[in-house]
Amino acid sequence: MIELTEIVSEPSSYNPETKTVDTLYKLGTLYVNPRFIVEFRKNEELSENAGFIKVVVSSGGNWHKTYNVVGHPEQLLDMLRG
Repeated sequence: MIELTEIVSEPSSYNPETKTVDTLYKLGTLYVNPRFIVEFRKNEELSENAGFIKVVVSSGGNWHKTYNVVGHPEQLLDMLRG
């Protein structure tokens, strides 16, 4: 297993001024079996100035989940290589 820092978003409350639901962001710990990582790439949707990665994890079959984690692709590649 490898340990990653996940960016978790949670809906907060309705903002009547913007007519949207505000979102809270927090960091969490994510443990992943590296054998199930099928794809990862730099996530520039969050910020171009900081290091964020989209990690796609599969559990077999057609199921997969995408996580946003802190770091740079090179760091994750180093972790996967051991």
